[in-house]
Amino acid sequence: MRGGRRTLLVLAAAALTLASCAEPGDIDAGDGDEPTSPPVAVHPDDDGAAPSPSDGASVSPDLMPDPIQEAEEMVAERLSSWQDYAVLSETELQLAFYTGNPACYGVRSVVAENDREVRVATISGTLLDATDSACTQEARSVSVVVELDQPLGDREVLPLTEVELNR
Repeated sequence: MRGGRRTLLVLAAAALTLASCAEPGDIDAGDGDEPTSPPVAVHPDDDGAAPSPSDGASVSPDLMPDPIQEAEEMVAERLSSWQDYAVLSETELQLAFYTGNPACYGVRSVVAENDREVRVATISGTLLDATDSACTQEARSVSVVVELDQPLGDREVLPLTEVELNR
């Protein structure tokens, strides 16, 4: 699990660096009426680029984080690019991505299929009962399991980038 520790160390170092650069009065606490959003996690090998799926190859389910339950209702949603996926069965995929603290942030997925490809969006958002809470900005590696309408077969698994988000 060297990669997981490396990611955690890089994220911790980045947070400490940012915190040490701030001066009193530089941080806007807001008026408390706006929900916070989950942190954007960047893989250390991506040179600051936004996370994106690997090369479209499936990984072993043993390398995936434990799946979490999808949230029914969220606000301030945003796309969370999945990094890897595992084929669990002919009609089930497990996708790994980053989101925030599960006490404040939920996730959901959207699947669009056709004869050639399966497109999946993973979405993070603020839970309705956490909109007035002080939520910590931490990245958590999570996964969700999605059901396909038809067996995957030789269809390609790709990100779905155009999806309606709850604001």
